[in-house]
Amino acid sequence: MTPAAMPLRAAGTATLRYVRTCAMVAGCLLAVLVGAARADTYKWTDDKGVTHYTDKMPADQVNKASTVLDKQARPIKQIEPPPTPAQRAAKEAENKRLEALTKSREEADRHDRALMQSFTSVEEIELSKGRAVGTLDSQLQSSHAYITQLESRRADVVAKKASYGQKPAPETLDREIASIDVEVQRQKELIDARQQEKLQTVARYDTFTARWRELKAEADAKAVGGASAPGTSTATAAHTR
Repeated sequence: MTPAAMPLRAAGTATLRYVRTCAMVAGCLLAVLVGAARADTYKWTDDKGVTHYTDKMPADQVNKASTVLDKQARPIKQIEPPPTPAQRAAKEAENKRLEALTKSREEADRHDRALMQSFTSVEEIELSKGRAVGTLDSQLQSSHAYITQLESRRADVVAKKASYGQKPAPETLDREIASIDVEVQRQKELIDARQQEKLQTVARYDTFTARWRELKAEADAKAVGGASAPGTSTATAAHTR
């Protein structure tokens, strides 16, 4: 490099440094201006109902409702106050209700699956109902027959007691009569319970039948819908159904 070129190179370097410095200063100023332009304004109302506009929420108002505005006073964010104890309690109650509803639906789904897996036709349900009702009928017949025997035995004991006439009858006869009366009452209560159980059994199996028909119809409808391949004409699908 010639001596004459050295001053020119030094001048160019100084100019480049100056340009870089100006660019850095301009960038800093631009960042400050942008930050100022993006500064939010808070709109809030105090306890006396007075509306305020500030660039920062007061410490005692942070947990209260407010609206964030942009530079054109347009709302860009709504800040809700924390829920009250009553609101939290209501929310918890609603969550529990939804949880119970979900569990109920899941339980119903399990029952439906078990029903469809246990029976393949309405005839099977009726057959199972017949067996269950038949068992209860046998138990009822046994209880009625036993009561008849007890009443016959009671009549014999009463007659035996009467045979003593004016003489004192043995206390064992009175105890036996009392024992028979207790057993007859127990058998009558058992009969009432069995009859109630029979009604409940019939109603339960009738519910099984109705629900099985519903589920079977839904399954058949899905099967028919799934059998229609893509591109199948409406007329063909209708004919299939």
